[in-house]
Amino acid sequence: MSSLDVSSDRILVLGDEAKSARAIERLLHSGGYRTSVASSFESARAQVESGATSLVIADLAASRITGPLAQPSDGDSGDSLRRQLWAIEALDFCKAVRANADTAEVPILFVSKSQRAQDKVASLNAGATDYVIKPCPKGELLSRVKVHLRSWRYEREITDRFAELNLLHAVSSVLASSLDPEILLRGTLTVLIQRLAADAGAVYLQNSDTLVMNLVAAEGLNGDVDSENGLLGFYEKAAPMLNGKPLRLGPYSELVKAGLAQVVPRGVTGLVCSPLGLKGKTTGAICVFSKKPAPMLGRLQDLLSTVCNQLSIALENARLYVETRKSAAQLSYLYNLGNNLMTSLEMDELLGYAVFTVGRSLESDVCAVLVRTSSDSNSLASGVYTRVQSDKRGPTPEWCQLDRVFEYIDGDRVTAQMGIELRTSDRFLRDPNVVAETIVPLIFDDAVLGLMICANYAPRAFSEDEYKLLGAVAQQLSLAIRNTKLFQRSKDTSINLAVEVSRRTQEIEEQKRFTEKIIDSLPVSLYVVDRDMRIVAWNRNREVGGGGISRSQVLGRSVFNVFGRHPRRKLEDEFLDVFRTGDLVRMEQESLVDGQKKIWRISKIPMRVDNAEVTHVITVGEDITEQKKMNDAVIHAEKLASIGRLAAGVVHELNNPLATIAACAEALTARLTDIDNKELNVDFAEYLQIVREEAFRCKTITNSLLDFSHQRQAEKMSGDINQIIDQTLQLIKHHPKLGKMNVVKQLEPSLLPVYVNEGQMKQIFIALISNAFDAMDGNGDGTLTITTGWAGSGDLREICAEFTDTGCGIPASYLQKIFDPFFTTKPLGRGTGLGLSVCYGIVSEHGGKIEVDSTEGQGSTFRVLLPVSAGNTLEITL
Repeated sequence: MSSLDVSSDRILVLGDEAKSARAIERLLHSGGYRTSVASSFESARAQVESGATSLVIADLAASRITGPLAQPSDGDSGDSLRRQLWAIEALDFCKAVRANADTAEVPILFVSKSQRAQDKVASLNAGATDYVIKPCPKGELLSRVKVHLRSWRYEREITDRFAELNLLHAVSSVLASSLDPEILLRGTLTVLIQRLAADAGAVYLQNSDTLVMNLVAAEGLNGDVDSENGLLGFYEKAAPMLNGKPLRLGPYSELVKAGLAQVVPRGVTGLVCSPLGLKGKTTGAICVFSKKPAPMLGRLQDLLSTVCNQLSIALENARLYVETRKSAAQLSYLYNLGNNLMTSLEMDELLGYAVFTVGRSLESDVCAVLVRTSSDSNSLASGVYTRVQSDKRGPTPEWCQLDRVFEYIDGDRVTAQMGIELRTSDRFLRDPNVVAETIVPLIFDDAVLGLMICANYAPRAFSEDEYKLLGAVAQQLSLAIRNTKLFQRSKDTSINLAVEVSRRTQEIEEQKRFTEKIIDSLPVSLYVVDRDMRIVAWNRNREVGGGGISRSQVLGRSVFNVFGRHPRRKLEDEFLDVFRTGDLVRMEQESLVDGQKKIWRISKIPMRVDNAEVTHVITVGEDITEQKKMNDAVIHAEKLASIGRLAAGVVHELNNPLATIAACAEALTARLTDIDNKELNVDFAEYLQIVREEAFRCKTITNSLLDFSHQRQAEKMSGDINQIIDQTLQLIKHHPKLGKMNVVKQLEPSLLPVYVNEGQMKQIFIALISNAFDAMDGNGDGTLTITTGWAGSGDLREICAEFTDTGCGIPASYLQKIFDPFFTTKPLGRGTGLGLSVCYGIVSEHGGKIEVDSTEGQGSTFRVLLPVSAGNTLEITL
C-alpha cells in the first residue's frame, strides 16, 4: 500500500454526540478518507479487531475527564455527568485496544474539549496516540490524521518486513536442518501456518518417477481419504490457473467451492497457492487457507512465492543428495552456506563469506562476486577470494573489467535463458594467469543482481554436479542478497521514518506555537467563548494592564464569572444574538483603567466549523481612546478653519471703512490750525488722535486675523539662525521693557544654515520674546535666556532655538490650548490670541516643530526645532 494512498484507509469515528461525530466524518471525507461510525464501545472494539480499521478518533464532549464526577446543575439535565462517564469509558476502550496484541499499534486520537493537563496525561497514559483540544483548525486535525496514518503505515510495513525476514530465516533454518524431503515439506508447512497465523495448509509434490501429483503434507484439514481426494481434485482444477505463478482466491470462486466445501475448516474463505519447481518446471505446490481478510492474502502471495523458491531449491538439493551420494559433502556445504547466507544481513560480510566458502570448496584459484548495489548508479559491492595472497580489495580497473561487468548485468537477455557459462576469452578478470572463467549469474525475480566468477590458472572442466552446485549456490546467494537489500531498505526506511516522524511532530508543535504567538501578538484583547458560555481562548493582551487576568485563571470558566461586574443579562443577550443570527456585532464601551477613562470598540465575531451553525464567538476589544481624541481634534480643527474663513471675510469688509476713518482723522488733524478756539483745538486734537490710534489698532487686529486665516507663502533661503536672532534683538532694542529685563544669549557657533524665510523667523522670535516680557512684567527684574544648539542624532538631527523666561509660567490646564486660535490669557484689549497660532503655522510650513515646557510660578521654555537645509542634510549623510 502506498504511503500516500488515503482511499484504502478506514477511520473509525467514535463520539458521544452524533452531531460532532458527523462533523468529523465530513471533515475526513473532504480529505479523501473512508470512515465508519460505532454506536457503542463494543461495536468499536469489534471493528478494530476485524483488522479493517486504520485509525480511531474518539470525540469527547466532556469538559473534564478525570477527577470527581460532575454534579448535575440547573438546566444541565445530567449531560455533564453523562459526557464524563462516556469519556471514562473511552479511556477503558483505549486500554483494551492496547492490551490486544493484534490491535495494539492502531493509532487512537482523542479530540476533547478538556484543556486540563491531567486529562491529557490520563488519555496518553491510557494509550492515546495524540490528544487534540477542540476547537481546532480543520487543517490541523487532517494534518495530525495524515501524520499518524503515515507513521502507522511505516511501522506496519517495517513490522511486516521484519516478520517476512524472520519467516524466511525460520524457513531457511528448516531447509538447512535436513535433507529428507518429507521433513522439509512438513517443517516448511508448519512454519508457514505458525508464522502466518493461517488456519490450514497443504503441500503437493510430483513423484519424480511416475510424475503423479501427491498430497504429501497437510495441517488443519480433515484427514480421511475423501478429504484427500477432495484436495487432489481441487489441485487438478487450480493447477491450470497457476501458470508458474502464485494464485490467490479470496473469496472462493464457484470453480473450487464444491471441491473444498467438505475439506477446509468452517469459516475459511480464501487461499493462496504457490507452485513448487525449478527452471519453469512445476513439480508441486503449497496452499495456505485462511479465515482472515483479503489484505493478508495479498501479502502472503508474494511471500509464499519466495518460500516456495527456497523450498524448491531445497527439494532439488535433497533430490541431488539422494541421487548421488558422492555429492553429500558438497550438498552439506550448500546448506551450511545457505543457512549462513540467510543469517547474514550485511552485504560485505555476506559476499566475503560466499566467495571464501565457494572458492575453497571448488578449489578455484580466484572466486569473486560482484553485485550492483543500486539500479540507478554504477556502484558495485564485491567480495574476492584468492588461494594465493593478493592485494585485491574491490572492483577496481586493476583487476576487473568494469565495463564488461555492467554490460553483463544490464544486458537485454532474458534472465530465464541465462545460465552458467565458461569463458576463455572476453574474460572479466585482468589477471594474466587466468585461463578460464566460469560465470554464474545471480538472479532474483527475473532481475540480474550480479555475477559470481570462479577462475582457474590451469584448464579445468567442472562436473555436472559442480555446475548444479554452482546453480544452487547462486540461488541461495541471490536470495540472501535480496534479503540483505530488503533488510537494508527496511533499516533505512525505519531511520527515515523516525526522522520524518520527529520532523513532522516538530512542525506541528512549531505551527501550534506560531498560531498561539500570532494570537498573543495581536494589538487587541481577544477571548473566545463556546456555546456553553465558557472561555476557551484568552490572548496575552487580556493578561496585561491593571484589569488583566491570567490565562490560567479564566480558561474553562464561565464568561459570567470572569466578567462579574458586567450585567449578566445584557452580556448573555449579546452572545446569544451572535450564536442565533451568525452576524458580526460591533459596539463601543467606556471603562476606567488605572483611574483613566478608556473607550473600547468591542467586536463579537461568529465562528463556524464546516459552514455549520456558530460554535464559538470571538470577542475582540480594541482601545480607541487615542483615535477618538484625534477625531475630536480633527473636528475641532475643521471648526477653527471655518472660523478662519469667516474671519477673513469679515476682515476684508472692515479694512476699507477703517482705512477711511484713519484717513479722515489724519485730514481733520491737518486742519486743526483753522480752528481759532485754542481749547476747542486741543480737545479736537486729542479726540482725533484717539480715533486714529484706535483705527490703527483695529487694523492690527484685522491683519492678525488675515495672518491666521491665510498663511501667505514666503520665499525661503539659506540663513544663519544665530544671525537671525541677533537681528531680531536689534529690532526690539528700543522696546520699553528691554531695559528692565536681562537677556542672556548662549548661541552655538557650529550650527549649519537653515532653509527659512528670515522675515517670518523674526516674526516668530519677536512674538516669543514679547510673550516672555509680558510673563515677567509682574516679577520685577526677569531673565530671558536664548539658547541655540543641536537636537536629535544622525539623520534626524535638527537645529533648536530655545527661549527660557523666569516669568509666571503657564498653568498645566492651558498647555494643550495655547496654540489654538483666539486663546489668550492676557487682559481684554491686550491680546488677540493669534500670535502663537500664527507662529505654529509658520514653523509647520517650514517642516519644523514648536514645543513648550512650563512650570507654573517658575517660568516657561519655548523650543523651535527646524531642519537643516537640503544641501547640508546630504553633506551630513555622506
